[in-house]
Amino acid sequence: MFIDFLIGLFAANALPHYLIGRFDGRILGLFGYSARANIAYSFLCTAIALGLFQYKYGLESIADHGMLLGVLLVVFSFYGGWPIITRYLTSSGKT
Repeated sequence: MFIDFLIGLFAANALPHYLIGRFDGRILGLFGYSARANIAYSFLCTAIALGLFQYKYGLESIADHGMLLGVLLVVFSFYGGWPIITRYLTSSGKT
C-alpha cells in the first residue's frame, strides 16, 4: 500500500513542477529553483512513478489502474503537447 502511495505521489507531483518550470516560475525541486531544474525533476518524478509501478505490478497491467492511467495521460499530454500550447499562448495575444 505504501508503494501505491508513492506511485501516486510522484505521478501527481510531476505536473506542477513541469508547468512551473515551463512558465519560468520558481519552486524548490530536487535539483534547485530554476526552470530547467523543475522540468528535470518532473521527468524524474514520472520515471520514479513508472519504475515503482513496474516493480509492483508490471507495465502490462497499467490498463487495470485507471486512476494512475488518467494522471499519466494528463502528464504526458503536457509533455507532448507543450509546443502546441506555447503556439496558442503566444499567438492568442497577436492580431
